[in-house]
Amino acid sequence: MSGKKIQEPNPGVGCDVTSCKYNTVDCHCSANHISVQNENAVTKGETYCSTFCPRGTC
Repeated sequence: MSGKKIQEPNPGVGCDVTSCKYNTVDCHCSANHISVQNENAVTKGETYCSTFCPRGTC
């Protein structure tokens, strides 16, 4: 992940992880791209956002 944020959040991409640097005040994602991983997932709980970056560390 390049660590770049976009000016406007991705429309339709919500994010409830308030500790992520890409999370906006209104719970949207402002990363320039997102990546959801776990190719073997069969439930929502088995997927994860590999774009996640804790605030102040990336």
